[in-house]
Amino acid sequence: MFDDADFHLCSPANAIMIEVILGDLPDVFRDLEKYGHALCGWNTETRTRTDDPGDGLEDALRIRLTVSDDLEPSWSVIKNDEDEGIPFKATDRAKVAVSLIGAVSDRHLTWSRGSILSQLTETENITSSLAGAARAAKSALEARRAEDLTGFDAVADTAETTARTLGVNVAESYKAHLDTDAINVRMAGLALHDGEMPLRQLGLGSKRMLTTGLQKQALRSPHVTLFDEVEVGLEPHRIARLLEHLKDDETGQYFLTTHSPVVLRELTVDDLHIVHCDGGRIDVVAANTPAIADSIQGKIRSGAEAFLAPKIVVCEGATEVGFLRGLDDHWTSTEDKESFAYRGIALFDASGAGKVREVAENLKSLGYDVAVVVDSDADDQFSNDDSGALCGIGITVVKWDGALSIEERVFADLPWAAVTASFEAARTIWNDDTRLLDQVQTQHGEGFDRDFVAWTDGPELRTALGKAAKASDWFKRQSWGREWAAAVSGHLSDETIRDSDLIRQLSSLRGWIDNV
Repeated sequence: MFDDADFHLCSPANAIMIEVILGDLPDVFRDLEKYGHALCGWNTETRTRTDDPGDGLEDALRIRLTVSDDLEPSWSVIKNDEDEGIPFKATDRAKVAVSLIGAVSDRHLTWSRGSILSQLTETENITSSLAGAARAAKSALEARRAEDLTGFDAVADTAETTARTLGVNVAESYKAHLDTDAINVRMAGLALHDGEMPLRQLGLGSKRMLTTGLQKQALRSPHVTLFDEVEVGLEPHRIARLLEHLKDDETGQYFLTTHSPVVLRELTVDDLHIVHCDGGRIDVVAANTPAIADSIQGKIRSGAEAFLAPKIVVCEGATEVGFLRGLDDHWTSTEDKESFAYRGIALFDASGAGKVREVAENLKSLGYDVAVVVDSDADDQFSNDDSGALCGIGITVVKWDGALSIEERVFADLPWAAVTASFEAARTIWNDDTRLLDQVQTQHGEGFDRDFVAWTDGPELRTALGKAAKASDWFKRQSWGREWAAAVSGHLSDETIRDSDLIRQLSSLRGWIDNV
C-alpha cells in the first residue's frame, strides 16, 4: 500500500519509478507467449544492460514499478526507455520470490496465512489439524466439568427449567460447553513456543535471526530477500553470525541496508554499495571499484563510521580529529552553528599526511563530499601538488601556511591568553611540569625561563611551545585534541587574529560544512 508520504517531498506530483534488472530467469519467462519478446541482455562482467539479448550476454528482464498520484502501483516489463511495456503479472512476480524481513517478525513465528511456517507446513493438512485441536479443547474441558464448570452448569439448569416451563423442547439436558464454531482455532492462533513461552516474547534481534533462518529453509529455490537494517536488536557477535549465515545461502540474493559500522567491518568491498541521495536522486556506488578496492577495504576496517556519513573530513591524524571535535562542541554551544552530526559530517583519521591524498581521492570516487585538514610541515608527505590535485576534483583542502603543523599554527596565531591556555591544557593532560618544561627548553635553547607563570608573549617562546607540542605529542590523541580545542576555542572570535592563517583556514572549512 502506498500513500502520499512515499513520494519525494510527500508530493504525489513526484511520481515513483523504480527499475530492476532480473536475471537467472525461469524458462517460462523466456516463452514468447510470456516475456520472450521483451528480453534484454545483461553483461555480468561490466554490469551493463543492452536492449537486446546477444552472445556472451545473460538473458534478462527489465522490470519497472511506477506509482502516480492515484497511488496504484503498475508493474511492467519494458525493453527500452520509450517502451510502454507489458504488464508483469502478480503470479509471475510471486515466482521471483521476493520477501522482506523488517522490524516486525511476529507473524512469521505463527502459522498465519503466507507466513514462513505456513510455507514449511504446506504439505500438511493444516485445516484438519486445527479442527482436531478445537475438538481436543472441548474434550479436555468436559473432563474437568466438576472442577471448572459447576457455577456455569447451575445457570444452565435455570435455563433448562425456563425452557421446559415455556414449552421449549429439551432433548437431553442443558449444560455449559465450548462452542466449536466460537473456539475455531485459526492458523494465526497456532504459534511457535519455547516450552510454555511463545517465541513472540523473544527480543527483536533474536526474532529476526530466527525468521531469517526459517526463511532460508522455506525458500530453497532462487529468491530475493530484502533485509531492512540488519543490525537492529543484535549484538556485534550475533551480527557476524547472521551475516555469515546469509553469505552461505547460495540459492538467494540478499539486499541489506545498514547504519552500523559493525556490519561494514564484517563484510568486504565485494559485498558493499554506498547509497547517496541528492535532491531526490538516488545513486548507488559499488565499493569494489577496481582501482581503489584494495585500498578501501583497509579504510573500511579502520574507519567504518565515516563511511556512513555523506560528508567526510579526512584528517592527517588524531590531533586534528580531536581538535575538530572540540571545535564542533564550541561552534554548536557558543556560536549557535549546526553540529557536524546535523550536517552529516564524519571525521576520518588518515594516520599520516602521506595517506591523506589517497584516502580523499578514494572517498571522492565513491561519491562522498570530502574535505581534508593536513599539516604543511612535510612536503614529501603532502605537497602543494597534492593539494592542487585534490582541489582540482572538488575537494576542499585546509593546509596551513608557513610549513607548519597544527600545533605550530595554533601557538603562532592565537592570542597570548590562548597560548597559555594551551600550555595549561597540556599540564592537565600530562600532569608532569618538569617533563613539559624540559621539552620546551629543548626547542627554545639558551635563555629559556622555566617559570611559566612569568612568561610573556614573544615569537621565540611561541615557536618553542609549538615545536614542543608537535615533537612530544602533547595532544596526539583524539580526547587530548578535544581538550585542547575546548581550552582555546573561546579565543577564535578575537578581532586581533581575524586575518590570521588559522582563522582563514578554519573559516574555509566552516564554509564547506555549511555549504557556503
